[in-house]
Order: sequence, then C-alpha cells, then structure tokens
Amino acid sequence: MTSGKTKEFLRALLSSIRDDLPARYRDARIEVQGAIGKLWYGNRDIHYECNIRARLGTIEIGLHFEADPLTNARLLGAFRSRKTAVLKGLGSAARLEEWDRGWSRIWEPHDAPGLDDALRGRLAKRLSRYVAVLEPILREELPAEVSWRLPTTKRTA
Repeated sequence: MTSGKTKEFLRALLSSIRDDLPARYRDARIEVQGAIGKLWYGNRDIHYECNIRARLGTIEIGLHFEADPLTNARLLGAFRSRKTAVLKGLGSAARLEEWDRGWSRIWEPHDAPGLDDALRGRLAKRLSRYVAVLEPILREELPAEVSWRLPTTKRTA
C-alpha cells in the first residue's frame, strides 16, 4: 500500500464523516500525516484518530488524549466513570485505556486487508458514532484550565 493511497483514503474518510455528524459537530478540523488521520475541535491534543497499521492489517479508530499526563488521566477517569454510557453508545468493542507516553484513549481495532470504498464507508460511520457519543461527554468533562478554542471556519486536510 503506497503512502499516497493511504493519505487519499484517510482524507476521503475524514471528509466524509461530516455528512454523518450532528450539525453542531460538522466544523471539525482534520489533518492527515502519513498513516494517521486526525479530527479535532478545540484542542489538537484531544482528537479523534484513524491509524492505518498496514503491516498488521488493521486500522485503529478512537478518541485520543495526548495532552499533558494530568489532563489525560482526568479525562480518562471522567470517561471511565461514564463507562456504562460509553459502551451503550459505542458497543463492547470500545476499549478505555491508558496508553503510551502518559496518553490515554478510547478506541477499537478493525480488520483492514485492503483500503476500499466499503471499508472507508464503514469506518467513517463508526468514527462519526464516536464523535456523536463522546464529544458531548468530552465537552462536559473538560477541565476548565484546558485550552479549548472552537474553529470558526471549516478546514480540510
């Protein structure tokens, strides 16, 4: 799989998510770097991610907390306290966990033997579900001192 095909797949996936989102969440910023696509609102360090792991034949999607360790731990704790609601909204495939470098995430893996339109459509729907379920909780639980600036215009990768 070529780098160009990967970036094209991620750009198309992230752009198409807007169509499935509630209107109040369609102003997301998106970015593609290599095999990782990100969608975020008020703080780039707190973002939804799609990570193509070609060698493993998988794609990981989820909400990542990659701010400072205290913020990440506080957000993960807030989501863990609402785990029943999170799993009701996302299903049992979603995992809440601490991760690398003091980061944490709510995520799930998907088999990806190849990048095609059907897979892109399924992942776009699934990632848009993550936004619809998790973004209201995130905004309610976000610590007051965390920088948060909503976009004023749409930006694309």
